[in-house]
Amino acid sequence: DYIRTVSDGVPLTEMFVSFSGGKDSTVVSDLVLRAMGTAQILHIYGDTTLEFPESYEYVKRFKKDHPKTPIVSSKNKDKDFYELVDVIGPPSRVMRPCCTIFKTGAIQRKIQTLFKGKKRILTFYGIRRSESTSRSKYDRESDSPKIAVQRTASPIIDWFDFDIWLYLLMTKIDFNDAYRLGYTRVG
Repeated sequence: DYIRTVSDGVPLTEMFVSFSGGKDSTVVSDLVLRAMGTAQILHIYGDTTLEFPESYEYVKRFKKDHPKTPIVSSKNKDKDFYELVDVIGPPSRVMRPCCTIFKTGAIQRKIQTLFKGKKRILTFYGIRRSESTSRSKYDRESDSPKIAVQRTASPIIDWFDFDIWLYLLMTKIDFNDAYRLGYTRVG
């Protein structure tokens, strides 16, 4: 109901799922496709260039399993993560320029290309409050502070890891094999 309500009046050509290949964005993708009743919702895969090989394999499987779902990749081809680390040091909880440079910045450029001239677009995020203290303060819907034309909606914002895994296992949705290797975060 939430997804249908927040997207009411928004054309399919003005929305997308932010897709990382992790469990949360996988669940959001499934919820959005089911709620909207169509597979033709654009997905933008944020390729940070530091992805696990299993993530790339999962994205390939996702594309094969969802042939009607358009999936495009956003990737910063101008910067190199390791060169950036040599200049400013490794990312930390306090300083995380890699997210801006390799994820948000690349997605912003992709949005500007794909949604040129649009005044407002709706993005479905797989962010959850239980992930961190800073995310615990996020609203379920908000205007993006980083991408001016973007309105974000977070359908699973109040879910816990348990809820995500229960949904994935009960619906038998394919997910990233990196979790089977013991990683708790892969997106």
